[in-house]
Amino acid sequence: MRALTKFRNRTRHKTRSEVASRSNDPPNVARVLTTQAETQANYDRIARFYEPLEGIWERRIRSAAVSALHVGPGESVLEIGSGPGYVLVEFGRLAGPDGVAVGIDLSSKMCQLAHRRLSVDSQTVGVVVQGDGGGLPFDDGRFDAAFMSFTLELFDTPQIAVVAAETYRILRSGGRIAVVSLRKEDPAPLMQRGYEWGHSAFPRLLDCRPIRVGQALAQAGFMIEDDQRLSMWGLPVALVVGSRPAS
Repeated sequence: MRALTKFRNRTRHKTRSEVASRSNDPPNVARVLTTQAETQANYDRIARFYEPLEGIWERRIRSAAVSALHVGPGESVLEIGSGPGYVLVEFGRLAGPDGVAVGIDLSSKMCQLAHRRLSVDSQTVGVVVQGDGGGLPFDDGRFDAAFMSFTLELFDTPQIAVVAAETYRILRSGGRIAVVSLRKEDPAPLMQRGYEWGHSAFPRLLDCRPIRVGQALAQAGFMIEDDQRLSMWGLPVALVVGSRPAS
C-alpha cells in the first residue's frame, strides 16, 4: 500500500490543459459533434452493459496492446478512459504491490464499476479518478507508462493533440505509451467508408470515428516504435506503441 499512499500524496488537481495544438487538424478527419456532457451521460447509461455490448469485441486487440506496453513490477501506469476497469486490474497485477495502476474516466458510473473491481482484487494496488484526458490532474513525469484503448477517437479533432500532449507531459523521461484506436486510412476501405458515413449521419449513435493515431503521437513528441494495422469487424484498427525520448 506504500505505492498507493505515495500516489495520492503526489496527485494534484488542475484546470483543463491550455496546451495548444502543434499543427493544423489532421486532414479529412471528421469532427465529433457530441458534447462532453452528452458523452458523459451516454457512458453513464451504458456502463453496466459496456463489456457485453462493446468491450467483448475489443478484448483481443486490448490484450495485444497490454502485452505491447510491457508493464513490470513497481511501475506506475495510467489508463485514460479506463471504463469498467478490466484492463486496470490487469495493470495492477502486472505492477504488483510496489507499483500502482491509475484509471481516469469521464463517466462517474464507469469509475464506480472500476473502483469496485479494484477493491475486490487483493492482488492490485489501484486508484480511479473521474476526469478528462484533455486536462490530466497529475504531476509532470508522474508515470512510467500510459494506455488508451478505443478512447482517443472519442475526442473532437482539435482535442486529440491536447490529449496527446497531456499524456506526454505526465510520462517520465523514457516513459512508454500504447494506444489502440480506429485507424484512418487513405484510400479508405469499404468498412471505413461505411462507418464514417454512419458517424456523419448518426453522430450521437456512432460517437467516434477513425483517426490518425501515429501522426498525433509523433506530433506530441513521442518516438513511434511500433505501428500495427489490425482489424475489427473489417474496420482498420491501429495499435501504436511509442515512448517519450530520454532526456
